[in-house]
Amino acid sequence: MWQIPNISSLVERLVSSAYPELQQSNVSVNWGKTSSFAQVQWDESMEDISIRINKTVKEWHESGVMGLLSHELSHPAQKGAGLKELRTDIDALTRGFGPYLAVERLFAGKYDDHIIQRGKDRYLGYVSIRAKLTHLETQQLDMLLAEIGLAPSRPKIPVLMSHDVALYNQKRKTVLTVEGYQFDVPDSLQNPDIKILERDSVVFVFADEILVGQFNVEEI
Repeated sequence: MWQIPNISSLVERLVSSAYPELQQSNVSVNWGKTSSFAQVQWDESMEDISIRINKTVKEWHESGVMGLLSHELSHPAQKGAGLKELRTDIDALTRGFGPYLAVERLFAGKYDDHIIQRGKDRYLGYVSIRAKLTHLETQQLDMLLAEIGLAPSRPKIPVLMSHDVALYNQKRKTVLTVEGYQFDVPDSLQNPDIKILERDSVVFVFADEILVGQFNVEEI
């Protein structure tokens, strides 16, 4: 098993090397309980950015964690435009994190694109990300896979955990995005714990035990 990644150190490296717009922000990251692999929250001022990483990610190789963190940082780096997952993936790719993002999608069980919000948005899967890499980036990816001992393949059992959730504080309200769907979070909740429960093909979204919305699985 690999050594547990130092996520604070990884965030510092990512911000200093590729996210100049976040270098004046206070970016905090920690391990915690989430119903997704990661949860990111920021506001219009960009003064504070909070990232919570699911404890199961401790079992990932550092390169996969770096890919996940690059995606989370690319959410606030786009300010108000950062609630779209495809746009966020493209932003991380543009900053040179494609090989790490590809590794992350293998750990997350997303070999193919993950379609969300009735096809209006998507997370890029391993195949699509690899196709967008330069020749040198493809070589880098193959070296990472060889180092990890990870063979790309479609998971026989789909990973049901949501990839990530984003919370954007704007104009005195917080907008929560889950699988492309947006819900308003009560003003009284600060950095809430987001829980996602599925029952009878209906997904219920809770913020600190308060139901903030729901959607049908067939609509993803």
